[in-house]
Amino acid sequence: MVAQLDARSVPTEDLIARYQRGQTTAFSALFRRYKDYVYRIALLVLRNSGDAEEAVQETFLDVMRALPRYRLEGEARFETWLYRVTVNRCRMRLRGSRPPSADWDELAEKLQTADPGHDPQVALQQSELRQTLWSSVDALADHHRLVVLLRYLYDLPYREIAEVLEISEGTVKSRLYTAHRRLRQQLAARGATQEPVQAEEWQTP
Repeated sequence: MVAQLDARSVPTEDLIARYQRGQTTAFSALFRRYKDYVYRIALLVLRNSGDAEEAVQETFLDVMRALPRYRLEGEARFETWLYRVTVNRCRMRLRGSRPPSADWDELAEKLQTADPGHDPQVALQQSELRQTLWSSVDALADHHRLVVLLRYLYDLPYREIAEVLEISEGTVKSRLYTAHRRLRQQLAARGATQEPVQAEEWQTP
């Protein structure tokens, strides 16, 4: 059996293999390991804590059904596959999602308030820029906002974003380029002139 404490040192691939061999406690260990991870993704997509919590349960039900057929030797990392399952489940909820919740505002605030240094003036300027940038990202269309979040918040490479969203790498780059152009326009309109990200990340495909 996989005890809760011992499972922390067991690689994810080993937990999957154990579950595929019929060791059901391994799935509980996977759930504990990734539930917060899945929740953050769901909240970023759905922007409502209630919807995100329900999406977590639905996502892991999907994972439970699909995991016996999951190929450990496949090209996609488990995390990438889990992203895809989560995003697909969230997309099904987007059609009738509720308004953004207070948890979304709290998450946005946390993302805006990384330590800016000791200079109060610099801290204020950077805080204002982060708030403006986050508001601009939030205003993007879902398909543009999602590639921005996966790329710059979760640091996924283009290939894995393409796998998660089931689109081509060229489409990922195109959406990022369009998102960057629109963010730049919004930042300029709000009086923020600093580039939102490194320019080389936003070249046309």
